[in-house]
Amino acid sequence: MGLAAMIEVKSELRSALIAARAKAFNEEPDAGGALVQSAAQILSGTKTPIVAGYIPFRTEIDPRPLMRALAAQGARLCLPRTPPKGAGGNALTFHLCDPDDPDHLEKSTWGVMEPEGHLQQTRPDVVLVPLLGFDHAGNRLGQGQGHYDRTLEALRATGPVLAVGVAFAAQEVASIPVEPHDQRLDWIITPTKAYPIPTLGGIE
Repeated sequence: MGLAAMIEVKSELRSALIAARAKAFNEEPDAGGALVQSAAQILSGTKTPIVAGYIPFRTEIDPRPLMRALAAQGARLCLPRTPPKGAGGNALTFHLCDPDDPDHLEKSTWGVMEPEGHLQQTRPDVVLVPLLGFDHAGNRLGQGQGHYDRTLEALRATGPVLAVGVAFAAQEVASIPVEPHDQRLDWIITPTKAYPIPTLGGIE
């Protein structure tokens, strides 16, 4: 498939998945609580990890119950800051933060709630990754800005990191078109199931 055709296929798939995620969000607004059962599996084999979550935007599934469960098991929590618009290929930065403390948060130029820039920057061991769609092979479709692809590529170049896709079950599709820059996930977690993806970059 040529690049132009793949971009068109991804665009059509995004439109369908935005609708599917919105429907799942309306039907299961508290689905984030069901992610907690997977907390023990995520931290297996890691000691006092730093876990990056996110503040849900629009109809994204809420990872904060899972983040609280991970913190109760000894994890330190951080949140991502997005590069300003027009910053080119910059990756996300991560800052130690209490996701439940509004005094530590501000709205980005993208409209996403994120940690204030003065908070301590860190490198996460585990990244909870929001998405529009995923397939069983661990391929992910995001919003199209490439923030998480660039970030995971940069993190994996410096050491192990576990990329955990967090989603409603309705966001799964048979196959996600893959471009060379796309980064695969190491785990998939939904309210109904959790499973690892065999990859070269994750923590075993």
